[in-house]
Amino acid sequence: MFGISGTELFFIVAFVLIIFGPDKLPGFARTFGRFMREFKRTQEMMEAQIRAEMLGGDDGDGTKADRMKKAASAGKAAAVSEADIDEEDEEEEEEE
Repeated sequence: MFGISGTELFFIVAFVLIIFGPDKLPGFARTFGRFMREFKRTQEMMEAQIRAEMLGGDDGDGTKADRMKKAASAGKAAAVSEADIDEEDEEEEEEE
């Protein structure tokens, strides 16, 4: 995994625990998860846009503008589902 052995990973985790403490780690993990989710969503949107650009003109599935709208709507659907997940996270934090 990334060229890190088990011993090195143990020392990294121990160092992070010493520096930040166990009470802040869940918050850091949650923030990292949100970052990764946003990164993947952005990556998928960019890939869809690049595919639409590479296809060029009309190839039977509509105009270039139609393909871009489809790619954008796919991104909006991902953003909506992400908003639902964020709301669930906020509700869990309020319960704690």
